[in-house]
Amino acid sequence: MMRRVYYRFPSRFDLNFTIGEPFARAIGRIAALHRTHSNQRRGADLYKHDILLEIADDRTRFLPVDLLPRLADEVTESADFRISIHETLLRAEGRRPISEIVFLVRIVDRGAQSEVFVVKEGTAGSMDALGLKDLLKGACE
Repeated sequence: MMRRVYYRFPSRFDLNFTIGEPFARAIGRIAALHRTHSNQRRGADLYKHDILLEIADDRTRFLPVDLLPRLADEVTESADFRISIHETLLRAEGRRPISEIVFLVRIVDRGAQSEVFVVKEGTAGSMDALGLKDLLKGACE
């Protein structure tokens, strides 16, 4: 059992919120988002968001969460994730990659709840920290 934290996680964050789930259940449900996708319509355009999750390893790098099959049982206290969302415009002529949106997410055990800190890396893409909050809270409901 161990914490999985990234030593370069920023001390300033874009958003802080709580999830009404215990830590192990929250990280298990969030990790289940790995290699999933969602679609979103904006005006006449349809966008696909492919979601990839990685978890901190040895405080200096990230590993894909599917390399740790018992993630919820092995991690305690705190976990840092890097969530990459690949945004693609879907049209009749074909697919066109738009951007890669990267977030650093720290989830901390607070007993019956879990506290979440979100930092967006860069300015690319249409999703912001509030959009990620909706995605994470939706996964935990």
